[in-house]
Amino acid sequence: MSLHEYLLRDPQCDQLLAGAVLAVGPMLEDPDPAPTLAVVAGWADDLAGRMPLPWSFHGAIDQINQYLFKDLGLRGDRDSCEDPANAAIPQVIARRRGLPITLSILWMDVVRRLGFQPVGVALPGHFITGLRTDLGILYFDPFNGGHALGKEGAAHLVERATGGRASFDPAMLLPVSNRAILVRLVRNLHVRYLRAQAWAEALWTSTLLVLLSPGECLPDRDRAFVHFKRGELAAGLMDLNEAIRLGQELDPEVRQWMDRMQRG
Repeated sequence: MSLHEYLLRDPQCDQLLAGAVLAVGPMLEDPDPAPTLAVVAGWADDLAGRMPLPWSFHGAIDQINQYLFKDLGLRGDRDSCEDPANAAIPQVIARRRGLPITLSILWMDVVRRLGFQPVGVALPGHFITGLRTDLGILYFDPFNGGHALGKEGAAHLVERATGGRASFDPAMLLPVSNRAILVRLVRNLHVRYLRAQAWAEALWTSTLLVLLSPGECLPDRDRAFVHFKRGELAAGLMDLNEAIRLGQELDPEVRQWMDRMQRG
């Protein structure tokens, strides 16, 4: 199954883990999500037998974090965070290292299978998770061993991740859609390829961003940039024209340059 087929079947991306595998399919030898889903289902089965009796919410979370981050050894990759492998969940499972967003997706899938209601939270520079409860949402940081977070902890993460360039706002803790999570995953990878000037890889990531964000102009503009870097002027112009159609305002000099290019 391709990401396109997945989005047609599951436009809300309810099966987030499967979507996260397909969203990086071009960098995988086997983009079939089934083996990854089977591994994570096995983790959840193991954890089901470890849930505390009598029931304790916090005891259950402690067991989940103990199993994932100590017994299995999943951890945030601080040494090679630019490695694209950190964005590919099958490789994250194999290496036991990943980005905040990939570790969060794994954590969310496990707790969902155990009956919790997880959400994704896209803080600037650092992705975290939350669990819906009767008292509101409780926040956790899978990159740092599933550590529980309050507003103060989230503010500290934002400050550290952005070098103080972003000021924390409680609205940053609002959950994002599963589709938005996939957009962020692919965009993280896209930015890494841009930094490395890996234009072939940046082309497929920008194409998947267009697919994930229909009706938005910025993905078309970004893919135009990649086409131009690859010397594909006609394709780049097509994407820029689509970005304009969708509402992208371009600098007047860029418009003049486009007109000259289209006239030959």
